Amino acid sequence: MTPEAIRHGLHVRFVGRRVVCSGTCTSTNDLAWKALLEDVPEGTAFFAEEQTRGRGRFGRSWAAPKGKAVLCSVILRPGIEAARVPLLTAMGALAAADVVGEEALIRFPNDVMLDGKKIAGVLVEARYISGRPDLFVLGVGINVQAHPPGVGATSMGPDVSRPSVARALLEALDGWYGRLTAGHLRDFRKAWRERSFSMRKRVKILSGGKTFSGVVEDVDPIDGIVIRLDNGHPRTIPSEQVEHLEIV
Repeated sequence: MTPEAIRHGLHVRFVGRRVVCSGTCTSTNDLAWKALLEDVPEGTAFFAEEQTRGRGRFGRSWAAPKGKAVLCSVILRPGIEAARVPLLTAMGALAAADVVGEEALIRFPNDVMLDGKKIAGVLVEARYISGRPDLFVLGVGINVQAHPPGVGATSMGPDVSRPSVARALLEALDGWYGRLTAGHLRDFRKAWRERSFSMRKRVKILSGGKTFSGVVEDVDPIDGIVIRLDNGHPRTIPSEQVEHLEIV
């Protein structure tokens, strides 16, 4: 992929106004953090053909065949309060789901699923200045033409154009970022519930080293996930405390 191929026909107001493409890197999030030292503008998007140390939440790795996925990270400075930081993960997941299609669902809080298999993931990293979240890098990985073997994953298909997917991702991120900065929280909550992979399903959630089992009653991008425990009591677990969610 090249910046020219991605920008061809691209319509964005903010996210993706500048596009940088690389070959092999440790991770696109690393590219973004390094570029911040050079004072690159907010909304700059970084793409790579391959990651040697792609990562997910809680130190997990993200693997993708070389030249077969869309690996993207975007620099953001939304100026939101700490309580609304989870909206950035929701934004990335919703944008990726929009790109994959109507059948795509979100496994709380950051995986996009298609036909019960993972097709995309989101990782948001933040840096706090004076106790306030100031700088963010939002990373999204989408399996486009192939997926890693043996990991319960799927892809969009061998004939799908990666530059087209990258362009659609930037446009979707730009749209959701506009809603975020305008404070349209209702849009996030509505889409989050409609895209939920876990609603009304029995799950096991690992949080703080403990496992909680129950049925999902609600999902919210800020408040977290609400499950009715096996003992009949409801429990709300914030998204940042969900280490692993399994449908059982």
